[in-house]
Amino acid sequence: MSENENYGQQWVPGAPNAPTQHVTGPQTGGPYPNYGPPTQGTGQPIPPGQTGMYGPPQAGPPQYAQPARPSFLALMPLPIKLAVGSGLMGLVTFFMGFLSWVTIGETIDSKAEDWAMDQGNSIGIPAFLTMVFTPGWFLLGLGAAAVAAFGFVAAKWRRFLPHVAFLVVVSWLGLLACALALPGFISLGTGAILALIFGSFQLLLIGAAVIMDGLNEEA
Repeated sequence: MSENENYGQQWVPGAPNAPTQHVTGPQTGGPYPNYGPPTQGTGQPIPPGQTGMYGPPQAGPPQYAQPARPSFLALMPLPIKLAVGSGLMGLVTFFMGFLSWVTIGETIDSKAEDWAMDQGNSIGIPAFLTMVFTPGWFLLGLGAAAVAAFGFVAAKWRRFLPHVAFLVVVSWLGLLACALALPGFISLGTGAILALIFGSFQLLLIGAAVIMDGLNEEA
């Protein structure tokens, strides 16, 4: 029985009359090298149940990392941040009303007599003297403006920013008038001094918020 002459040879498609080519080495793809089971980088077929050297194939579209969303405070406009800071100062100012507004010592009688003698034959009464013992109303106005300032976090209420600023201006000026109109023999208490300080910060912050908000609308 004669041996098959084509044994160990490979037929190349597209060249029917070309001489046969001898292929050495193991054949992993059968008679067509481009077809057959997948192989690893070494040319060896991948065993069933295992993946290649680059891991399993990724199904679906590529996944990208989502950028971190800015915080709510970062998204808030700067004028609103200033208004909220004004609200914090206003709350502190409001609670200063629970401290002493004036201090009266044991020597008030002698101080009152000295003050009356300094006035001469007539004593002038300034207009703001009638407001001396009513600072609580102005502290209440500053506290109400402070609570309203926190509402500017919602965009719906931001159009009322000038109105709240007007309330802060009137209340702080009234508080200042109460402090300056006191007679010389009556001293300001701790609550009055701190209320004037924190109230001034409240006024500056709400004023800056109104100005910046107006500039942003013009731009």
